[in-house]
Amino acid sequence: ICVPDGTPTPQGPDETLPSARPGARAPHCWLADGRSTLDLFGRGFVLVRFGPDPADVSAVTAAAAAGVPLEVADIDRDEAAALYGSRLALVRPDGHVAWRGDAPPGDPEALVERIRGAG
Repeated sequence: ICVPDGTPTPQGPDETLPSARPGARAPHCWLADGRSTLDLFGRGFVLVRFGPDPADVSAVTAAAAAGVPLEVADIDRDEAAALYGSRLALVRPDGHVAWRGDAPPGDPEALVERIRGAG
């Protein structure tokens, strides 16, 4: 379950390049503390935020209201931000990107409903 962002499906040799395109497995990147970004996923949904000025947490509030486990991971690493291609990425417990964007979702409640399989 994911929300397409309009980016084209990779074709040819690009199919093996890391991508945070919704539906793809979230890319690996080493973090400053020695963990991999992949270590962040597996227990619930994770909203990954890049940059020094994290966006609002409306999706976190919507998830809490719906009973959906969602954590926030702030990453201030240029290499990781470049791999993910946007300021925000919502990753499912299975490590696949459910949604990404440079601004908070316009309707966070609808996004949470979609990613939990209800909408």
